[in-house]
Amino acid sequence: KKKYLWKLLYMVILGYDVDFGHYEAATLINAARFSEKYTGYIGLSLMATEKDTDIFIKIAQSIRNDLLSSNEVNQSLAISTIGTLAPKELVDAMSKDIEKIALSDTVRMPIFIRKKAILCLLRLFRKFRELYTNTEGWSRAIYTMLDQKNLGFLSSTVSLLTGVATLSPNPAFEESVPKLISILQKLVLQRDCSPDYLYYKTPNPWLIVKLLKALQLFPPPESSNFLAIASDALLKIVTKTEVTRNVNKNNTDHGILFEAINLIVHYRNALHSDLKNQAISLLGVFISVREPNIRYLALEAISKFSDTPHAENLIQEHLKTILKLLRDNDVSIRRRALDILYIMCTPA
Repeated sequence: KKKYLWKLLYMVILGYDVDFGHYEAATLINAARFSEKYTGYIGLSLMATEKDTDIFIKIAQSIRNDLLSSNEVNQSLAISTIGTLAPKELVDAMSKDIEKIALSDTVRMPIFIRKKAILCLLRLFRKFRELYTNTEGWSRAIYTMLDQKNLGFLSSTVSLLTGVATLSPNPAFEESVPKLISILQKLVLQRDCSPDYLYYKTPNPWLIVKLLKALQLFPPPESSNFLAIASDALLKIVTKTEVTRNVNKNNTDHGILFEAINLIVHYRNALHSDLKNQAISLLGVFISVREPNIRYLALEAISKFSDTPHAENLIQEHLKTILKLLRDNDVSIRRRALDILYIMCTPA
């Protein structure tokens, strides 16, 4: 059965519609051998759809048994399948279990299992928000989870915080802002990162981007100490980012840079005006580079500065370059340049 199921999966991967073998894949989940069990889970994930209600009802208990078992691999397979498919039958049966594994520190679970459970919970929350009407208790759990040292776990936690705070805003989530800034300080200012998470000498750029996006959901920190740390981190990002010959490094560093600029715009007058001036000056350089993606992102960032106080004069210095971009070959760049000019127009 395992052998022929892999043949069916090969057909599915090639793009053919396979309307049989779904139940056979589901029954392999109960197999004792690991090779047969994971074949069943992979087959179910690739072949089944939300319309296969009967199959999900029949195997819900089997998947729950794996989810609550002491076997880490079986738990991982169960969580991945629930998060990938998220059919209502499985969600109704196991949403509470997933929430408990993801958020409860009293449940002794390996880090990688909790990380998967956190991302699975985020998927369920986005798809079935009506099941999670009370997220106030989550804020305390997320606040505690941000103390973890594992960067992969922190990345999943920040994703959950951002997803929940975006769809279900709650003032209680603001308590996590100081911890987000502390993590940003370790990565940007102290470069406290294991070699496993270095990407082209940049410490965990994926987590840095997530932190910058998460901070944009909340007002500036009331503590002058944490605001100063955030300002120092933003200043280092703005002043140390350069255009290099390495495309991958450029993409990484500029992804961080433009999210940092978005945070500077979000904080407005809470930050020192010199930081804003340096950001605009750097954007003025970027709108002249050859790479069209960087030019577009720089123009987009400048447009966000256009309606901020005291930024008009700095943007005026780059007016000739912006006018020149109205004749760029890329229509999206021409449109963005026109948007900036429209924003800069005054009644006089």
